[in-house]
Amino acid sequence: MKDFLLHTLLPPLDRVSRWLAVVAQVMIVVLIGVMFFEVVARRIFNSPTIWSVDIVYMVNGTLFLMGASYTLLREKHVRIDFLSSRLPLRVQHLINAAFYSALLLPLLYLTTHSSVRKAWRAFERGTVENMSTWEPLIWPFLAGIAIGLLGLALQVVLHLIRHLIGIFDPHAVPAPGQDVLERAQPARGTI
Repeated sequence: MKDFLLHTLLPPLDRVSRWLAVVAQVMIVVLIGVMFFEVVARRIFNSPTIWSVDIVYMVNGTLFLMGASYTLLREKHVRIDFLSSRLPLRVQHLINAAFYSALLLPLLYLTTHSSVRKAWRAFERGTVENMSTWEPLIWPFLAGIAIGLLGLALQVVLHLIRHLIGIFDPHAVPAPGQDVLERAQPARGTI
């Protein structure tokens, strides 16, 4: 069962985080393009746009959450483990599993559930951003947030599975704080 999870099930699900990171990278290009266009329109042609501010905050907020699951996959979030890193690996996995299952996962469930409902409601009603002169539809922004949160929730579940395995076989999975992708790649020069 452990081998099935670690080698068959989890790696394809980790690819969801990778694809969300690719979407976030594309969104960075869009963000830069919109900002560049606005600066040129405003400074050179003296013709500011009414839509650039809305696009920038929507893209920026969405790309932040789109990249969150990949950041967790690579263990690049801020991690303060000066005490727990001195404990045995099994205990480290137990602490992480307890944190993910008792605190992070329930909070992510509530946030994601609410976000999905809000995005769906905005789609059904055709809700627009009423604080804007441009008044764009708000559901694409809310859907991007919901997708980012779903990706993060999935990655938290995958990390939880790894930590549960680590409680019983600490050397079968990366240590807490260790990059999952680095662990999965063989060392260079080995066969």
